[in-house]
Amino acid sequence: MAVLQKGKSKYPFWGASINLITGLDPLGLQTTSEATYATMLPGVSNLTNRIRYYGFYCWLLDFYFKTEKKGNSKEQYRFIRRAELIIAIIMQSQRKGVQQITGSNFASNLLNTITGNHFDIAEGADKDDSEKDVYWKYPSGAFGQYYYGAMQALSLIITAVNEDGDVIYNISQPHPRQKVSGKQLADAFENSLTPQIKELLYSNIKKGKLYQSDIPELIKYFAIDTIETKNDEWRLYVEMLLDKDEPSQEVEELFTFHRRETILSLLNSAVQNGKDYDWYKFLLECYQKKLGTSSQPETETNIGWYCYQLNEYWQYSCGTIFWAVLQHLYDFQQDQYLPSFVKKFSSSITKEICKELKQSTQPTTLVSEILSLIADTTDEEQTKKEIDETKDPVLAAKNGFMLLLQLFKNNKEQLHPLKEFMCRKRTERDGNMVDGILTVHIAEKEALQEFVEQFIIRKIIYRHSMVALRKMGNGSQTTHKFFIEEQYIRFIDIFPPRNTSPRMNALQNIMFDLQVINDQRVLSPLHKKLLID
Repeated sequence: MAVLQKGKSKYPFWGASINLITGLDPLGLQTTSEATYATMLPGVSNLTNRIRYYGFYCWLLDFYFKTEKKGNSKEQYRFIRRAELIIAIIMQSQRKGVQQITGSNFASNLLNTITGNHFDIAEGADKDDSEKDVYWKYPSGAFGQYYYGAMQALSLIITAVNEDGDVIYNISQPHPRQKVSGKQLADAFENSLTPQIKELLYSNIKKGKLYQSDIPELIKYFAIDTIETKNDEWRLYVEMLLDKDEPSQEVEELFTFHRRETILSLLNSAVQNGKDYDWYKFLLECYQKKLGTSSQPETETNIGWYCYQLNEYWQYSCGTIFWAVLQHLYDFQQDQYLPSFVKKFSSSITKEICKELKQSTQPTTLVSEILSLIADTTDEEQTKKEIDETKDPVLAAKNGFMLLLQLFKNNKEQLHPLKEFMCRKRTERDGNMVDGILTVHIAEKEALQEFVEQFIIRKIIYRHSMVALRKMGNGSQTTHKFFIEEQYIRFIDIFPPRNTSPRMNALQNIMFDLQVINDQRVLSPLHKKLLID
């Protein structure tokens, strides 16, 4: 008889073993959040936290074409990769506390193990067919993997075909339709450099060596976290961020300014809160205001962030129920017959919900009756806090369902307008919060226990199975947290509820590098320049 242990089949079994991996978003509910924050903050990503990399890469590509008269993608990649590793080493040497520097772990190891007077940049950066350890696996470095997409969205970078038909990176040229081009940013970055320092960096790149004695001089000009606020470089970063979302867009009817409006709203929110820059407080403000009023409607940008926060609450409530199911299953330490497992678990959850609302537990208690008992002033953040403090799976699931019911009661009037908004902004994804929360409306005339039971079966257990299979595709890796075989469910792994990261931390780092806020997240006088502009 075939036996499956830890994802590997034991003889006899005709087939290959599978590899269990952690995976992310096991219910596939975070994609609407991701699509929303990508629309609200284009040109910024969770992996592009340092704004001066934008200027550095523009300059580096321009410098490449000035110094290398001929070349192909492989040679350009080598040029980029060596420069990236040099930056990582000088930053790790002189600015070790600065985070989000590409290749910093590799550079730290080089600094700790160096025995001579120079670093072998070619050995650590050049990617060839060997299996040697290099600072970055992706062929075109962190630039190609992380920054290119963001910089392309800002119309700073383009791809070009050379005379041999090889595709290489290039920078955009000035154009009246956009405030900042790649060439303008490259020139501004170059203005901060001396001919000697450019020659020194070029020599290091070409020779594939970085001497320790060169580091103190290079850091003066290539520190990624240091921007002189009186230079054109600083001004161009600000203009770039406050430009329209798609700088190359020429049709005025299609112009949007969500990135600009988000930045200005964050700064205005900070001004109103004692200069304390707190992006999560801004998200909660958007959630509380919802769509605004007929006399004072909210901006589409704020509605977008309301949409994001609502989807976060929705996916967190489902993630909590999912964790509770897994934890409860784990506590049995053996496979469970799925129908009776869900039925008994649902019964326990229903009793706890009724207990919290001081309602006698009756099998016929309707969802609509439970909704009527939930106070209109219920705070979703408080329920979320209770979720985070709960270790018992039944109580956690109860809180997860309470959050779900609160979301329906507090947002039911906005659900259909939000559906139209998401369709128009093209942020609607499978498993979005509108479709999910409306399941409460459909079940209002159902018994509470029946609703809880069906929700766990369809929206948690079956959905995870579907999402895990979809992610697996034709591969050999699986993200399953349980297996179901002949109606028995078997525990594999636990997975806690998690929030997505809405690019706000990256934007906060950018504001810090621009010296608009300090390390205590308090506004500096420079914030006024952004508000005036």
